[in-house]
Amino acid sequence: MNAAMMTGKVVSDVKVINTKHGYPFCYIALEVNEKKHNCLIAGRKAFKFVYEVEQGTGLTVDCTINERKQLVIQEYKIDSQPPLLGQLWDYKGRRLPFKKTMF
Repeated sequence: MNAAMMTGKVVSDVKVINTKHGYPFCYIALEVNEKKHNCLIAGRKAFKFVYEVEQGTGLTVDCTINERKQLVIQEYKIDSQPPLLGQLWDYKGRRLPFKKTMF
C-alpha cells in the first residue's frame, strides 16, 4: 500500500456520503501544486472533519492511496482557515429558530 504526506488547499465543498450500513465518508478535492486530488476520510474522523474543514482551508494530510487513485486520509492538520468575511455573507447552514416569547 502506498502512503503519502501532502500539503494543499481544499477546492471543493465537503461532501458527506453515507453507505447502506450507515458508515460515514467525507469527500473533498485537495489542490497540491496546481493538481487536484480526490480525498476520502472515513469513520469517526469524518464527523469532526465536516465541522472543521471547508472550501479554502489549508490542510496537511497523511494518507494512503487506494486502487482507484484516491487519497484515503489517515490523519490531517489544519494549516490555515479561509477568511471569516466569506463565512458571514455566504452562510448556507440551518436557519435559526424563531425567538420564543412569553405572553
